[in-house]
Amino acid sequence: MIFGHVEVSDGAVSTHRDSYLLKNLTVVSVRRPFFAGSLLAAAGALGFAAAFADLLYLFEIACLTGFAVLAMLGGHTVAQLKLLSRETKGTELADAVWGTYSALQRERLKIAGALREDKLGGPES
Repeated sequence: MIFGHVEVSDGAVSTHRDSYLLKNLTVVSVRRPFFAGSLLAAAGALGFAAAFADLLYLFEIACLTGFAVLAMLGGHTVAQLKLLSRETKGTELADAVWGTYSALQRERLKIAGALREDKLGGPES
């Protein structure tokens, strides 16, 4: 699932807001920006449940455990496709698309393949 869209065609990458020329892109990466925070939140919830297990009801322990699992899954799944070039460095344009890690990885590989073809003088040039 991708929030917005990404399309690679005619020597350009088009997102839901902007278009980038392939020849200007220097880095295309997929990051998980919430992963570290989700691990911290999950560890805190599980630590709280373990520390106060003698005072908590079983339902409360189950809720804290469920929160920890959901936090870890969310942090592992949510990702961001970054399209970096000299022109977009440090701007909001660098953080173009959000979605699931697997879907954005597939798009990154498509963009990398198009970049490779563009650099080697393949069919798109």
